[in-house]
Amino acid sequence: MNPGDASYCKKCAQPLDQSEAPRIYQHRWAAGENDFAARIQTDDLPGLLKKGVNVEAGTNAILLENGASRGVVPAGAYTLTSFSDKLKDFLQGGIPRELTILLVKMTPTDLDFHLGGIFTKDPLKVGISVRMQVEVIEPAKFLVNVLKGRERYSVEELRQYLYPEVVAVADGWVRSHTAQELAEDLSLKARFELALEESLKR
Repeated sequence: MNPGDASYCKKCAQPLDQSEAPRIYQHRWAAGENDFAARIQTDDLPGLLKKGVNVEAGTNAILLENGASRGVVPAGAYTLTSFSDKLKDFLQGGIPRELTILLVKMTPTDLDFHLGGIFTKDPLKVGISVRMQVEVIEPAKFLVNVLKGRERYSVEELRQYLYPEVVAVADGWVRSHTAQELAEDLSLKARFELALEESLKR
């Protein structure tokens, strides 16, 4: 996987804007293999649906109109009729022409953080590994605050975005306990997970 700030692919040496561009075509909605999310902006959704649209397996298409969610389209092939049937509760006023489609993975994405050089209360230097599952709960906020004007957002960029917060919570947590407490008190793991979750929510 290429780092989020890399300009060229470490495997093929091609510019990343060419080698890892989102695979988004008029009739096929699919994010890149390493993308956490990708965005499509369309000004003729009914016209696209007349030709048929295919949402790639493993992907949800979240429909946003003026920042508000209009519904979620799961993976599958759609025509104008089947699309309307799927979202009839959301499309009472008809299918809008202009729409933002946010493509995200159906299942939560695993992110691994390996933190070394953290001192316990003793103080002793320890390392800690964190595996976090991340998913988009509020797509409009994600679009505005994280994706912003970009077409895609990689898994690695998301990990780097969250890294400082994970480090801060882990550092504060480990410093408030002795190495013996961390090793023997099994309830501390669950309490650390709750502290990290609450911090990231804020």
